[in-house]
Amino acid sequence: MYPRSFAAFAASLPICFFSLPALAGSAASTDMVSQISAPKADTAATTISFTLKEVGGGLGYEWGKGILHHNGKDYRFEIGGGGIASLGYINVKGTGTVTDLAKLDQFDGTYWTVKADAAVGSGVGAAVLENQYGVKLDLKMQISGAHVGASVMRLRFRLLPDKTEKLAAQ
Repeated sequence: MYPRSFAAFAASLPICFFSLPALAGSAASTDMVSQISAPKADTAATTISFTLKEVGGGLGYEWGKGILHHNGKDYRFEIGGGGIASLGYINVKGTGTVTDLAKLDQFDGTYWTVKADAAVGSGVGAAVLENQYGVKLDLKMQISGAHVGASVMRLRFRLLPDKTEKLAAQ
């Protein structure tokens, strides 16, 4: 497994080991405990929704489109790429969370993952992908079709220009 793929996999594992020492009942220590244990309000999670198709006959190719929901705005994107050792055809509908996205332009990039799948009819899938900027996608998918494959996948995600940007450029 490649180090970046392993890092993406390891980062996706939930680690919930956290303990606080017993504190005396003073107001200061109660304040400190409430500040440490109170979760910060998440303004809005960055998420994606997408559709994807994959066809394979030795080499697999995937293409699709989706919407990135970031800071209260929606951004359209396209997906393209593939891997080796793929046979069949599937349709995928999915959703996911995006983490470690410091700037919007870091979403564009090549995402890597290792995958193995077999599907006949319909099923579910999950994947964790990471790009060159360290942005991670944790995906949940509904799959339909007939397909078998095992490969290192390389998918290119590219934000599409807004229609108003196209009009302003003309």
